[in-house]
Amino acid sequence: MTWRDVVSLFVPAHVARLREKAEALGVPLVLDLEDAVPAAEKETARHAAAELVGRLPGRCTLRINPVAVSRAFGVAAAADDLAAVVRPGLAGVVAPKIDDVETLHRVDDHLTGAERRAGVAEGSVPLGAVIETAKGVVDLPLVARAGAALARPFGLSFGAGDLTTDLGIDWGPDESVFDTPRALLPIASRAAGLGRPRDTVFADVADVAGLRASAARGKALGYGGKAAIHPAQIDVIREVYRPTARQLGWARDVVDAAARHASDGAGAFLLDGRMIDDPVVARARELLASTTEGHE
Repeated sequence: MTWRDVVSLFVPAHVARLREKAEALGVPLVLDLEDAVPAAEKETARHAAAELVGRLPGRCTLRINPVAVSRAFGVAAAADDLAAVVRPGLAGVVAPKIDDVETLHRVDDHLTGAERRAGVAEGSVPLGAVIETAKGVVDLPLVARAGAALARPFGLSFGAGDLTTDLGIDWGPDESVFDTPRALLPIASRAAGLGRPRDTVFADVADVAGLRASAARGKALGYGGKAAIHPAQIDVIREVYRPTARQLGWARDVVDAAARHASDGAGAFLLDGRMIDDPVVARARELLASTTEGHE
């Protein structure tokens, strides 16, 4: 997975049947070593993930365990995960529960060491930090800036499941309960010069309408994509995030009109009664560029 992909699929790395099904789908995969894997299966999951990364170079991202735990669940096994799985062909690492800059730097140090031992160029494996605790939300601007300063590609991701657990609130159909922290990640990413963040997963696989609404809400807030937890969610997420024919037609009209008006030295101009200025033209160009960057 790259941070430009609009959808990727989480796969519990210890379950062979799910790995085989996911491999056949041809989508970017996030091999999960964290929440979906029981403690007794962590080593099995690492071996399976390493094998799949070697067989599917460039297609597999690894979600590691946290570097530390502060609640009654989770396993602090990030260093072991990275040492076992980092190798040529790994598309990226997703680090959960990034509460502060110190935690981010610890993950980066472990990843750099794993790259060195595996003969992978240091700083070449992209790192994604999941913001999914109250402390992580409060320290979000600092984490975003620290991530942007790392010597590797970096991006942010929002995690509603752990955040709602941390806050002691329900994670149900009404996603407005985490509207505020969810809205902050695209802002912090933009302010730090990062790409668009990844939105939280949607837990109710049977609720297609809810998934569509969740994906549309994330897109409207400025997210660049969303991970799926079941193959049935993939097409819905793609459909929501893919620019529509109408949007692309508007973008082409704006870019073409901007080129015509540039010759007369005009700044803003009218197109179909709407004022078009530089920020609108920039957005139109970004939309057109997105059609070749993971939206197809």
